[in-house]
Amino acid sequence: MNRTIFCRDIKITDKGFGVNASMDSGRISGAVLMSRNIQRPEKYVLKCETIKKKNTSEIKVQADLQVMDLYEGDWDLFLLDTEGKYLPVILSPQIRMRLLLGNYQAEIGKNHILFPMASTDHMLTFRCRRCSAYDGRAVAVRENLVYVFYTLTRPLWSRKKIWVIFEKYSTEAQDNGYYFFKYCMENLPQEEKKHIYYILDKKAPMWRHMEKYGKNVVPFMSTRHMLYMLAARIYVASDARSHGFAWKPKPNIISRESSKRPILFLQHGVTALKRVDRLFGKHGSTPMTYFNVTSEFEQKIVTDHFGYPAENVPILGFARWDVLKNKEQADKKNILFMPTWRPWLEEQSDQVFEESEYCRRYRSILENRQLQEILSVGHVKIIFHIHPKLKEFLKAFQTENSNVELIEQGTRPLNELIMECSMLLTDYSSVSWDVYYLGKPVVFYQFDYDLYMQANGSYLDMKKELFGDRYITEKEVIAGIGEYVQNDFREKEKYGSLRQEYFSYNDQNNCKRILEFLKSKGY
Repeated sequence: MNRTIFCRDIKITDKGFGVNASMDSGRISGAVLMSRNIQRPEKYVLKCETIKKKNTSEIKVQADLQVMDLYEGDWDLFLLDTEGKYLPVILSPQIRMRLLLGNYQAEIGKNHILFPMASTDHMLTFRCRRCSAYDGRAVAVRENLVYVFYTLTRPLWSRKKIWVIFEKYSTEAQDNGYYFFKYCMENLPQEEKKHIYYILDKKAPMWRHMEKYGKNVVPFMSTRHMLYMLAARIYVASDARSHGFAWKPKPNIISRESSKRPILFLQHGVTALKRVDRLFGKHGSTPMTYFNVTSEFEQKIVTDHFGYPAENVPILGFARWDVLKNKEQADKKNILFMPTWRPWLEEQSDQVFEESEYCRRYRSILENRQLQEILSVGHVKIIFHIHPKLKEFLKAFQTENSNVELIEQGTRPLNELIMECSMLLTDYSSVSWDVYYLGKPVVFYQFDYDLYMQANGSYLDMKKELFGDRYITEKEVIAGIGEYVQNDFREKEKYGSLRQEYFSYNDQNNCKRILEFLKSKGY
């Protein structure tokens, strides 16, 4: 039978949703709504009916949201054939357009909404997340009006060389995007820089600092922001296009058009410790136009695994490394403790997070009495910096250990923390490359290595090829930290000897190379 199932209609209210679909022939035995969260695999069996007609089989699915306990994340709708195989439901072009222009959502409790969307290969998915300030109908109307205005005035905008720069969630100004923007503002003549714009949320800690750049800094989700996202010749960003607009939005015309714009991906960190080709690859969910890297070593990873030709993977270096210096103070030794995030913990409840192995393991480190003694004797502090995607859970790591300081995300530039630290303690975070770039020791604590590899994978063999000591138990980590404290945080020679292979440049000219590359491509 033809196993392609097309969605013909979707209706959703606070009580439930209904999906009408069809296929050429055959019969469907059931329907399920299945969570993508690998740590909390859950599915709900839905009411399903097959109606056989002359040339097609029509399927009707009904879901009662009042008897379902949906948690945050993406839920895929699958139909089951008579053999028990899971078949996705594909959204037709007409339905995708209706989702773009309509306001399809259900309220889940007081603070969450559920809405239908198209995921990979136009597959029907329902997303459950917290309500945001941009979910209302007024924002959707403004998006559509801006799109109409841009369409009518497109010839005017096509003559301007607009560059749009942004970073994570458009709430930060401390990464490669910011340092490249700053370089342009300080080194380009007015005529060249007047159409270079940085997108930033007015509530961001760096907003007041960025106001000095005047109209070149554009308020997030303002009308100008929406317009420039459409009019830009190219985006220059340290994160994917999705970070340049409302995060995880309902289907909308701005996000759809943004996905078509060229982008120079400055990267957030060196691509090596986490497989992201399914995300950022040429055929991934958020493909890039140009993929900036830091060395031939990294370029080979991208060309081999991501599907880009070498000419689209320029070795330019990271913009933020132009200002990276060792600012460690002899009388203020500190260990930067910065684990990365876990996708299965993002946007979960406080209870789920606090009961996770991730939280328990890291809290145990911070409260370890042997470590407290090591820190006290050595006059060393731990600076704990949680990943931005888990920032709302920082309070879970409160401790009575006076040698530990918790840093709220965005309150201090990460670059400064890196330059001032004596050593980094992490798990798989790409921030390790910045610390290593400065010749400082890195310790990797990888207690959930097997699960991490299952969920993410790596381009390096982390058991053999890391540029720092690797441990999987708390006892080993504490001993390793103690060794570095005793040795005044000197990097081991076997790791320092690898640096030339991993970094092509150390000349503070990365921003200049990025600018020259953009000009060479006609932007």
